[in-house]
Amino acid sequence: MAAHPVQWQDRPAVIYGVGFWNRGSICGMLAHLPGKPRFFWSFARAVKAAKASGASLFAWTTRLSDEQRATCEAMSVPIVNVEDGFIRSVGLGAAFVPAASLIMDGTGIYYDPSRPSDLELMLEQAEVTDEERARGAAFRQQVVALRVSKYNVGAPSERAGFDTDRQTILVPGQVSDDASIRKSRSDSLDLASGENPNLLLLKQVRKANPDAFIIFKPHPDVANGLRLGALSGEQTALYADAVEVDTDIIDLIEQCDSVETISSLSGFEALLRGKRVVVHGLPFYAGWGVSEDTTRCPRRNRVRTLDELVFLAMIRYPQYVDPSNLKSCEAESAISGIYRLRNNKTQSCRDRAMLYLARIAFRLGL
Repeated sequence: MAAHPVQWQDRPAVIYGVGFWNRGSICGMLAHLPGKPRFFWSFARAVKAAKASGASLFAWTTRLSDEQRATCEAMSVPIVNVEDGFIRSVGLGAAFVPAASLIMDGTGIYYDPSRPSDLELMLEQAEVTDEERARGAAFRQQVVALRVSKYNVGAPSERAGFDTDRQTILVPGQVSDDASIRKSRSDSLDLASGENPNLLLLKQVRKANPDAFIIFKPHPDVANGLRLGALSGEQTALYADAVEVDTDIIDLIEQCDSVETISSLSGFEALLRGKRVVVHGLPFYAGWGVSEDTTRCPRRNRVRTLDELVFLAMIRYPQYVDPSNLKSCEAESAISGIYRLRNNKTQSCRDRAMLYLARIAFRLGL
């Protein structure tokens, strides 16, 4: 189990507002804590139970309002922010697929550069041993060799490459109202303008690279009609040479020369594969000397190697379970389990059925 410099490791856990599909994963990840995690849909009941038992309150980061956070502070109940891990599952969380990896952060959250997070503090302060650095390198090689990504969706590409001799730039789309966009900051894009951030990014990339072959990859949640941020064919035709909806993101990364992004995890996945990455926002991997950054965070002053970044961000920071049994495990075992599950045809049929149900729920506003 990874060690975290936060106080919740020795406290019981009260879980507020987490979907049924992630409860088994959370129980596995928190099996080392005193007592069993207790789940509540009511915030009032959750914070009362946490106070009475000396527990931390775990909640999806965006589910807690400022008023609820203030209530926790007034009652001296520590909050642990929960988010999807960087290699999450085979299938989408929005389609009710349980997570094999989750972030549990007692300071902030990795995608919000307006305040520190456990990950940022580790990257700025932690010393990494030679053994840990080597483990980071081996883990990076495992991830690349098994070709795993965050959601592991999309069809493998049958072509060797795009029919062009121009510089090829991949622009991964993001969910326009996602917290990673709303909380990000950019010196090169006007994210407060109200314009679709995917369109803002495409315009900027085309302006800076007028002769490049630009590939736009919509975010899977957006492409599947589960989240906001879609662009019309007319919009993408003005700035992109190709739009790839179903092709696996790893295939696209491997075929491109560089990736330009606001804060997409695809930028980090491209770094793992030795690609040039230009970052227009402030994702967790920006500011450490491994990417080309258009925006600076004054708190990030330490230079990290890629393998140090991998060790701290992908091995020490997240919690993992084996996706086949939802029992706590090391990062390397979880990745192997995701690889096996991705090649399981029975699992693929189940995920398609859950995706169909998720689309219905989204359209009904559930």
